[in-house]
Amino acid sequence: MTVRRADWRVARAEAADAAGALPRTVETVVLGDAVGRTLAADVTSLARVPGSDVSAMDGWAVAGEGPWRLGPSIVAGRVANGAEALSPGVARPVTTGAVVPDGTDRVLRSESGHVADDVLTADDDPLRPSHIRRAGEEIDRGDALVAAGTLLTPPRVAVLALGGHDAVSVVLRPSVALAVLGDEVVAEGVPARGAVRDVFSVPVPRLLESLGTAPATTTRVADDLDSTVAALDRPDSRLVVTTGGTAHGPTDHVRAALERLGAELVVDGLAMRPGQPLVVARRGETLYLCLPGNPMAAYVGLVVVGTAVVDGLLGRRPAPPGAVTLAVDVSHPRPGSLVQAYRVTPDGAVPTERQSSAMLRGLADADGLLIVPEGGARAGEVVPALGLPW
Repeated sequence: MTVRRADWRVARAEAADAAGALPRTVETVVLGDAVGRTLAADVTSLARVPGSDVSAMDGWAVAGEGPWRLGPSIVAGRVANGAEALSPGVARPVTTGAVVPDGTDRVLRSESGHVADDVLTADDDPLRPSHIRRAGEEIDRGDALVAAGTLLTPPRVAVLALGGHDAVSVVLRPSVALAVLGDEVVAEGVPARGAVRDVFSVPVPRLLESLGTAPATTTRVADDLDSTVAALDRPDSRLVVTTGGTAHGPTDHVRAALERLGAELVVDGLAMRPGQPLVVARRGETLYLCLPGNPMAAYVGLVVVGTAVVDGLLGRRPAPPGAVTLAVDVSHPRPGSLVQAYRVTPDGAVPTERQSSAMLRGLADADGLLIVPEGGARAGEVVPALGLPW
């Protein structure tokens, strides 16, 4: 499906869908390597958590009404010493996490009782909390733990461990090729007159990798059609990202290169500034994310559309946009949406200084991106916003 000057929400959805339609390879990794990966299949629990009734406090397991005579201690990790049923009138010291014996009515926490002559007496407590974690109260055997397409955070990996798993199936990190286009782009030092510094070759692969891709290969590409075609002809890569060459000038060859390669356009421009010349295309099992050459426009494209592309490649659902309240009026008389880097203040969101398609300072100082509709917005109005993936 081709979208002409798409609304940013439409472009984001179309790009994610196109990426999600590509095949995904699955691999099995141990839990120690699973953080940051994307789960490939639903996982259910192999175990109950807790596996038995356990004490939620340090104190005494008690049966019946007190006072209680003391029995031997029960220590976490030693099931045998708590196996004998507890008789009424008996209390046994217990540590947090220890299995309580059958017959236990509750655990009296250590702050709520006192011992004299091997007899335990409870302090007054009208609530009489049980302080017992019942078997399976957190997780039962067969419970759903984590769904396919979920990013595995440290707590989610911990839940998988609780459920008895040692390894899980995850989506293979998609391979990426980055092509930085432009004769004027230089890799190091202070650029000479008419040249600009490369601000993509180092940050963009790191950003994509943090989102879940494999480390990217990077090439510098001259401003001619044959070189652009060669750089884009990467059937070995699931995702090809380009910077520059997406406008309609005499040195912009991305669209012509995609046409020569037989790629199908998915998104051909955004109704959004900066980032308007962004292109998404597909050829076989390769997706193309073609970003504008102006730095702010390129990074806006990465946040608005690129993050959704990576989510789609990994089988994840892109996070829905958030919203912020403006602290100031933002004028926007031009067609389409206006994207602004913003800072959070006590009064609301305020666009950062020194930002335009060609500037990065405002983005470097930002807390997020806000999106102003055509016609602008007034202070106190709520507008869509996207978090920054760094």
